[in-house]
Amino acid sequence: MLDALLTKSPIPYLVAGTWKDASATPGPHSLSSFTGSLSTFPGPRPFWEVARPGTDAVLRAADSLPEGQRILSSLPRHRLREILERTAGLLETHRPLMAGLITAEVGKPLSASLFEVDRAITTFRLAATLTSTEGFSLLPGEMVPQGTGMMGLVDRASLGPVLAITPYNFPLNLLAHKVAPAIATGSAVIVKPAPLGMTSAIALGMLLLEAGLPPECLSILPCDLPDVERLIRHPAVPVISFTGSAKVGWTIRDRVPRKKVLLELGGTAAVMVAEDGETPELLDRLIAGSFAYSGQICISIQRILVARPLYDRILTGLEKKIRDLEKDGRIGDPGSPKTLMGPLIRKSHADNVRTQIEDTVHKGGRLVVPLRQEGALLHPNLLTDTSADWPIEQEEIFGPVATLNPFDTPDEAIDRINRSRFGIQAGIFTRSIDRAIGWAGKIEAGGVLVNEIPTFRLDHWPYGGIKESGAGFEGVRFAMEEMTRPRLLAIRIPPS
Repeated sequence: MLDALLTKSPIPYLVAGTWKDASATPGPHSLSSFTGSLSTFPGPRPFWEVARPGTDAVLRAADSLPEGQRILSSLPRHRLREILERTAGLLETHRPLMAGLITAEVGKPLSASLFEVDRAITTFRLAATLTSTEGFSLLPGEMVPQGTGMMGLVDRASLGPVLAITPYNFPLNLLAHKVAPAIATGSAVIVKPAPLGMTSAIALGMLLLEAGLPPECLSILPCDLPDVERLIRHPAVPVISFTGSAKVGWTIRDRVPRKKVLLELGGTAAVMVAEDGETPELLDRLIAGSFAYSGQICISIQRILVARPLYDRILTGLEKKIRDLEKDGRIGDPGSPKTLMGPLIRKSHADNVRTQIEDTVHKGGRLVVPLRQEGALLHPNLLTDTSADWPIEQEEIFGPVATLNPFDTPDEAIDRINRSRFGIQAGIFTRSIDRAIGWAGKIEAGGVLVNEIPTFRLDHWPYGGIKESGAGFEGVRFAMEEMTRPRLLAIRIPPS
């Protein structure tokens, strides 16, 4: 069924479980493959189209939410668990196709696309497990004197339908982190995927329906900005879960202050390497964290701070590792299993990143290797002698760029980390775990990883930012909490 859906031209969208080809609406979205050949995509072709819903279809999807919510919230937990488990199984069955689709859509290296599919499988399985185990608690009234003879039962009730707005860089797993918790909590969903990333969302929609999700509970709408605005403001949408740029995310929250708006936004992730933090795998971890998927990850390493006694050695080692990436065939074709980083999402984005690098050099920063650009492909860039107040350290670059600077004391490094207006995750490398715990407590971030890069994430851990990096947390259980509210049932037990 999935193959048949993806070979249609244009590929249809989903309105309350009904596939639509938009024959009466504006022209479809035209997409082109990053690999030049969609060899892993049904009906191999370098270009394809996705139908574009009109305003009538968007409003029909929104108007159907109350009925979808009624149906889904009435399902017993074992049925929700079965739907989520079956979805994970179908993703396993279609793993090569889904990974090839991600690579074709957004240029993610194939090895990273396969890993993303595996993570999405894990995300749905986690949600299936938590559907059965989370949500109920017993609170005896007699914990306080006036509660003697009372019993409190607390469960969690859905806040209502969820509008999931997703970015291009993880078109499957970041969507799974919104859809799976929503289903687990009995919440109907409208998905607005990124313009690049639409077909991954549509494919997941097909698998969800095949897994038994009631069709009335799901719409997937690759719509344009005016209709996104209509969805954001629609009274049937009480919860909005957005992942993307800080500017757009905070604008959404400001426009609908009475709604629950969950934001996963930008970052300038930093790593602090203490004097005792050098390990045999450190350089490889820093390279992967800085340049995997061309830095198009909101927790990609953007700032590396190294204790001064290690600085020259780390600098020399990173320079060699960067030069070896091209020699080893790890830069370029995203379809190659060896590739670590390929092109950026668009040439215009690569041009913008290049301009920021050139501005940094003009201010006095030094490039460790020459600046190279080939269309949308920007080779890895490491900059030294930068200032904490420059845009290269203060703004999310979202490209293959990292800065490297020395520090003399841990407090100096922590202060520099905290001078960012963002704060999702940070990393500390040291053998002194007791000192690391103290340092971590001073770092302003949603999470601090010791002896690991901040780009590392597990799908059952809480994940979210502070300051301008967002509001609310993902990670399946934590997203389920964000999408629900406590509901109390209080019972007075008659005396025996």
